[in-house]
Amino acid sequence: MKNRTCTNITIGFRQAKTVPLLTQGQRLAMLKACLTDDIDTLSHRVAATLLLLYAQPVVKIAAMKSTDVILTPGGLRLSLGEEHPAPVPEPFASLLTEHLASRPNMRTGSSSGSPWLFPGYRAGQHMHPNTLMMRLREIGIDLLGARNASLRSLVKEVPAPLVAEMLGYSYQVTQKHGAAAADPWSRYAPIAPVRVN
Repeated sequence: MKNRTCTNITIGFRQAKTVPLLTQGQRLAMLKACLTDDIDTLSHRVAATLLLLYAQPVVKIAAMKSTDVILTPGGLRLSLGEEHPAPVPEPFASLLTEHLASRPNMRTGSSSGSPWLFPGYRAGQHMHPNTLMMRLREIGIDLLGARNASLRSLVKEVPAPLVAEMLGYSYQVTQKHGAAAADPWSRYAPIAPVRVN
């Protein structure tokens, strides 16, 4: 490229042959177990719920800060994207509040406490994403299948661009999931021109 010998190179991207996907029933059963049963520690249940409810990648979940949880007059909200914070419904709001009050590994941070929503074992570090991935898999969660199912469920309920802005995804990703889910927002009939005689 520097010597201008290869000017017209197009590098393709890998297209997945299959897309792992949980059924809505499987996703809701896992979500119910995380919210109501003691299937694991509170922090792992909160992390699993963030994956199952908001389709957040585990790497992003592990690096979330406690300031991403915002208390508003209308209730708890999560700052996940660039735009509007996402609402936190009950009973997850209570679970998240309880987790904030009793986060593990708080002695590994500075004297004012750790800024991380999921503090790690090392001082000043958040939980390592691989540690979180392994634990969620041990609970029985298919990480990619759960994330894809969550995204498809969300784009069926809300227009894909709003999902992208609220959850921190690109428009292309949410549009792709919307098309795969055949979301109702993409099936509006075009407005026919009105003839005036």
